Amino acid sequence: MTAALAFDHAAVVVGGKAILQDVCLTVPQYGLFGVVGPNGAGKSTLVKAALGLMPLASGDIHLLGRDLQTWPARTMAQHTAYVPQHLHSHWDLQVHELLRLGMAPPSDALIEEWELGPFLHRRLSTLSGGEQARAAVARALAHTPELLLADEPTAHLDLPHQHRLMQLLRQRSRQHAVLMVLHDLHLAATYCDTVAVVAQGRLAAFGSPQDVLTEAVLTPAYGAPVTRLQVQGHAFFSSLPAQSP
Repeated sequence: MTAALAFDHAAVVVGGKAILQDVCLTVPQYGLFGVVGPNGAGKSTLVKAALGLMPLASGDIHLLGRDLQTWPARTMAQHTAYVPQHLHSHWDLQVHELLRLGMAPPSDALIEEWELGPFLHRRLSTLSGGEQARAAVARALAHTPELLLADEPTAHLDLPHQHRLMQLLRQRSRQHAVLMVLHDLHLAATYCDTVAVVAQGRLAAFGSPQDVLTEAVLTPAYGAPVTRLQVQGHAFFSSLPAQSP
């Protein structure tokens, strides 16, 4: 089976500093793939490199079995979609106008699924961060991409909508690959099929949440003691700063 995305000893260097180093990682064609790690670990760089937005200093990336550098931009846009951390627009568009800028207009079912109806005619500047995030995800999914890359899409959502988004993306991932950067380890443990832990620009571990989201992996990755708690069958995580000697 061809992988949706494959990093082969990929490295990114910016201003003489290695942001990603020797990353070897395979994202399956199906399933919800989470990327976690501390701030500044290289998670967003990983996503941007996969989109060709940041050049590699060494190594290769293959998208759907094809070298990333050989993809024409429009063809790549037809097969992939990207949800950035922050939704930017040069114009203060209404939501329905923003949605029409995607590769395909969203269906009525998609608009209903993401609860966009009440603010379709509102301008982006009047939306909360969570409402903007829902609009961004709906626009990205409208053309049914084979690979969706999302950088912290839950960051601005309230608790119920965080879980709603994760449930919807998990459903989508049964037909197409979804790679998402997450800060919330509980969401990663609850919804992701596979998790990669990135620390200091390197891949610290990847595998099932049960195998990867452990104290033995997370404590050195975050540079602070991480405790994993089980509450009614769900994993929660707690951390305190490392104490100075």
